[in-house]
Order: sequence, then C-alpha cells, then structure tokens
Amino acid sequence: MNSNHSRRQFLQAGLALPAAGLVSSSGLDSAFQASPQVVYRTLGKTGLKVSGVGYGIGFVPHTDVVARAIDMGINYYDTSRDYGDSEKMFSEVIKGKRDKIIIATKSPSRRKADIIKDLDTSLQALGTDYVDIWHLHARDTPAAIPDEAIEAMRECKKSGKARFVGFSCHDPNNMVDFLIKSETFDVMQTTYSFAIGTRYREAAVKKLHDAGIGVIAMKVVVALSGLHLKRTDNPPATTATTEGPLLGIKWVLNNPAIGTTVPFMQTIPELEMNFRAMSEPYTPADEKNLYVLNEQIRPLYCRMCYECKGQCPKGVPVTDVLRFLAYHDFCGNYHQAVVSFRDLAKEIRDVRCSDCSTCAIKCPNGVHVQDRLIRAQELLA
Repeated sequence: MNSNHSRRQFLQAGLALPAAGLVSSSGLDSAFQASPQVVYRTLGKTGLKVSGVGYGIGFVPHTDVVARAIDMGINYYDTSRDYGDSEKMFSEVIKGKRDKIIIATKSPSRRKADIIKDLDTSLQALGTDYVDIWHLHARDTPAAIPDEAIEAMRECKKSGKARFVGFSCHDPNNMVDFLIKSETFDVMQTTYSFAIGTRYREAAVKKLHDAGIGVIAMKVVVALSGLHLKRTDNPPATTATTEGPLLGIKWVLNNPAIGTTVPFMQTIPELEMNFRAMSEPYTPADEKNLYVLNEQIRPLYCRMCYECKGQCPKGVPVTDVLRFLAYHDFCGNYHQAVVSFRDLAKEIRDVRCSDCSTCAIKCPNGVHVQDRLIRAQELLA
C-alpha cells in the first residue's frame, strides 16, 4: 500500500468516523485466524536477519516479558550504557541464549577514550565478549559526532568487540548525508511512525536504504496507545484502543526499507499483540483507525518535524522539550522525562513560557506548543 496515497484518499473523504469510534477488525479476512509467525528481515548491508518486531529494553527491563520474547523468536534487543542498570538486568535473562539474539547498545560519550571505555563496560555488564551493534546515542547534529568519535567507532568495529556500528537520532533529515559520507556507520536508529508521518521521514529513510544502511525504527508506538497522563500519579486519561500499538507497528513494517522496530513492552499480552504485526497485513481499516488516533493527539504530540528549530527567541529547543514531555504523557515514563529535561542547560531549564503573552512558534501540525511547553516546565523543571 502507498501510505501517502491512502492517507490522501482518506483525508479527502473527511473524518468518516466519530472522534472516539474506531473501525472494528473482527470481520477482516481470515488471515488473522492463522497463528502469528515471526518474520525476519535483512538489516541493510550488515546481512543480519532481524525480527521485524524487536524489543526496546528501556531503563527497567521487564525480564519475564523479555524471556518470553526470546522464546517466541524475537531476536533484536536494544538497550544503552546510559539506561542505568538496564544492561546488567538484561544479562540475567540472556544467559545461555546469546547465540539466539542480536544485541544493540549505545554510548552517550563523545570523546574517543570514553566511547571505547563505554563499550568495555557494556560488554562486562551484558556478560558477553561482543555486541552486534554499537551505537552513539542521540546524535542529531554532525557536531555531536566529532572526528575522534568516528575514530573510536572504527576501532571498536576493528577490534571485533562490535560487529557493526551506528548511531541513534531523532532528526534523520539532518544526519543522513553525514552518515553516508562518513563511510563508517552500518545502521541508523531513528524516529519513524504513523504519527510522525512519511512527509518528514520518507526521503531520509529511502536514501539510507538505497545506500545499504540498515534502518531501525524507534518511537513506533508512542502516542498510539491511547495513553495520555495528566499528572504523575493518575491512571491513563484515555484508552482509545488497545490495538493502537499493533496498528502502528504494522504501518511501519509496511515499508520494506525498515529493518526492525524497537517498541518497549511491559506485559506479555502487549508483547503477543505486537508480535502479530509481523504476519498480519496492513489494511484500510488500520489506516482509518490510525487516522482517528492521530487526530485525537494532534494538539498534544510533537511530530518532530523540526520546522520550528531556532524560532524560539528564548532559545528553547522546542522539539526536544516536547519529546521529553512525551516520555511521560505517552509512555508513562516520568523518570526518563525528568532525566532528559535536566540534561538541558540551566538557562534553558529556567525559561518559563507562561511569561510570554504569545508564542513565536506556530506549529504546522497543530500542536498547542505554548501549552505543552508550560506543562513540561511545570512537570519536569
């Protein structure tokens, strides 16, 4: 299915569903009755055969869910050196199963010596003598990957401690040419979802794919679960559909340029639901349901288009702050939201958008930017 074409057709027809009503999938074709199967895809020129649904381990792995995922045949697992004890906790689950899985982890460092040291620390925590993919973590500008970082990644790969190397980023349009020209990186992990849309990601993803770079999609289900927390101590305010994540992953995997996805999963039912995305077809009903969900979160969820970059007169990195807020509001992870916000410079943390009579940012996607920034500052500062 051509996602752009199908979306245009649906938009031209108008919102054919009530705001809270979604199309039932109970009457869809009999393919859904078959037992879901794991489907492996090739991750660019690495040649790695990865399950279309991978697993983002997160700060606190749910070890029973991870163990079940391995048993089901999911083989791609993503963590990071700066996720607290995540690597160590994960290591307890994978004892005796190393040959069944592909491990990706990341370094937050920029200096050569620190990146190499981080890899050794990660290997010790994971209880293995190599990782399959070694990333630099959250690099959204070329300046965040200085020459010495590139040297470090080349040495890590040459040593055999990392089979392949890459980096994660939230702004692939700003990084795709840099990655290709560096002739160093094998993969990119980046944001890609229905909510973000093909308009802001398709060209970069295609360029990576055409160059043989493996693409790992993250943030694939954020904002599609119906979760929207109002505070830090309340239950979900909305539950639009329990299958929003499934539909979101199906949409992502409909693009053959995507190697794998790394949703964070907290329960076995959630795992089993997402697992189905590998073998169920993406349907017009899925498209309509995702459209409804997307409209419900339109004023709340930043699509990370970066069109507002540099527009705030007070220097607030709007996209980043709204992403941090989304960690709480749409993922229920207050810890990650706070840690990320507090990494900002003090002069940025001290800005209060409530002091402005009007906001300089006019979001092309309909996000209520000032309201969301005020909420982030009240909640996270």
